Amino acid sequence: MNLLKKITNNSKDKFNLIQKKINIKKQYSIDFENVNKEMKMVFKDKGITKVIGDYHFFGTFNIQTKMWTWANIIPNISIDKINYVNQLRLKAYIFEKNINSSEIIMFFFQFLTNNSMFIPEEKYMGLIIDLLLYLSDDMYIFERPLDSNTIEIYGLVKINELMN
Repeated sequence: MNLLKKITNNSKDKFNLIQKKINIKKQYSIDFENVNKEMKMVFKDKGITKVIGDYHFFGTFNIQTKMWTWANIIPNISIDKINYVNQLRLKAYIFEKNINSSEIIMFFFQFLTNNSMFIPEEKYMGLIIDLLLYLSDDMYIFERPLDSNTIEIYGLVKINELMN
């Protein structure tokens, strides 16, 4: 099975798995709260906590300028989040040997090896989500609006608490 198919199948599998735990089509508000002295990702529905989990912070995407910025170059990010992103980005070697095989493989390689990058079309954000799911092994990737122009990209590592 080729690499792109593996990445796509992984995303489909993870979507099916997370859908069994939470309705990811629902528009939860995502907050970050200190729970037992650790920062956790908290999903709320109409102010009521539904999910609490561990997370990775990958970076931001500016909708207006179409610029992606990795978390490791954003000020005031914790060292564990920076280290995780740095380790993830080292996996660019996976794509380097196949760099001339397709436009998408080339995009993945460039995406992983640049601190920030112009994302030319919206379809590439879906590819980025698929790539992050594949490389991180997180349960799912979520977008959180920072302001009207910027979204933050987070990975749900594991669910600590699930409320009905």
